[in-house]
Amino acid sequence: MPEQDPLAVQRGDYGRNISSNLLFTIGRALTGPAQYLLIASHPLSRFGVPPPPNGAPSITLFGHTFPRLPFLTALMPGVLSAKHLLWANFMMRERMTLKFATFAILSDFIYEAVSSTIFTTASVNPMWSERYFYVGFTIFIASAAVELVAELQRIAFKAKKENEGKVCTTGFWAITRHINYTANALFGFGYGLATGGPLYSLATAGMYISNFTLNAMPSIEKYCKEKYGEQWAKYERDVPWQLFPGIY
Repeated sequence: MPEQDPLAVQRGDYGRNISSNLLFTIGRALTGPAQYLLIASHPLSRFGVPPPPNGAPSITLFGHTFPRLPFLTALMPGVLSAKHLLWANFMMRERMTLKFATFAILSDFIYEAVSSTIFTTASVNPMWSERYFYVGFTIFIASAAVELVAELQRIAFKAKKENEGKVCTTGFWAITRHINYTANALFGFGYGLATGGPLYSLATAGMYISNFTLNAMPSIEKYCKEKYGEQWAKYERDVPWQLFPGIY
């Protein structure tokens, strides 16, 4: 097997690196609580620490009361980490390296910490509003759900014996060839809109899109062309869009 980038999923290398998966699981599982603590205790935050004053919008969970917006803001990276843990431990069949796990934990945490810090400046950010927050939160949750369903569709397709060695082209995979990345770009946009407003949402979505178009998708396309041959060529003809229908 040809040497692969240690900072990427090892395509075609089916196996488990228990140390990598354990590190990834612990690191990502801590992100939601860590982001909430950052938001609630940051000196710039207008939202304060729990419990909120009487009458303030709040959420009660397991007998504890939390300010609604900080809780929902931390919930987004929490949902993202849960999705990552499902993917790494139950959906991904290929090996994860320690370098990949470490890089993923650190890069995601930094990105989420920056977004949380930007959210704490909402009171002085003219681009932020609660309306934008709820629109962004809805886009984020809906996009995360699309990605999860798409991955489950692919798993169900691959589980059928008659589909062994075939490309999954059904369900959401008939919209774009990388519908999981489409969903990633959309929830990146939603996360940015919720935490920082429209201008920041362009930066967060742009970060995802640039990574996919310049790094992730070219390598996956190359791998799939070599693995599936004419099947992939037909898929390219049937589904010409890699990321956004009618655009790219």
